[in-house]
Amino acid sequence: ILFVAGKRAYEKKLQKDRDKIQLRLQDEQEATLKKEAEQSEKQIIKLQTEKLQAELAAKNRELSNSAMSLVYKNELLQNLSNEIVKLHDDKGNRLAEEQIKKIQKVISDGLNDERDWDLFEHSFNEAHESFFRKLKANHPTLVPNDLKLCAYLRMNMSSKEIASLLNITLRGVEIRRYRLRKKLEVTHEKNLTEFLMEL
Repeated sequence: ILFVAGKRAYEKKLQKDRDKIQLRLQDEQEATLKKEAEQSEKQIIKLQTEKLQAELAAKNRELSNSAMSLVYKNELLQNLSNEIVKLHDDKGNRLAEEQIKKIQKVISDGLNDERDWDLFEHSFNEAHESFFRKLKANHPTLVPNDLKLCAYLRMNMSSKEIASLLNITLRGVEIRRYRLRKKLEVTHEKNLTEFLMEL
């Protein structure tokens, strides 16, 4: 009887030890699986972030190319407008005022074509989707021309490029920048472009 009781106690202890080992193995497996899952999740997040950054960079490149194409087109049209007044017919006579006005009207329409802005705005919103929303929410007094200037400044465009896109002089750009700074309540110590990039 003692032998049987001893054997049962031994078997019970053995089973208890096996259960402990089994439990420890399960805990270790769960910890390993959890760690692997966390690493996989981090890797997925990293890949998704890299993909989003690559997409954003591509959209920014596309936006820059679009803006530079518009700048080039507008500069070309402005040069044409300046040269038209110097044109002469084959007899050396200046073109009739009426002809010049017709041509300059076509050029002016090309320079002030809102479809250019619509295309640019669409591309800009794809690259910086919350920019205009934040700007309008924080500064509801901004008018469409202010928003255009904000977008061009956000892209870090030069005053010359902005002048071409807005079909105004460099002095006109400086005046608009000054007025925009006041509307946005940006102090002179703060760079306006940096302020807009931080939005």
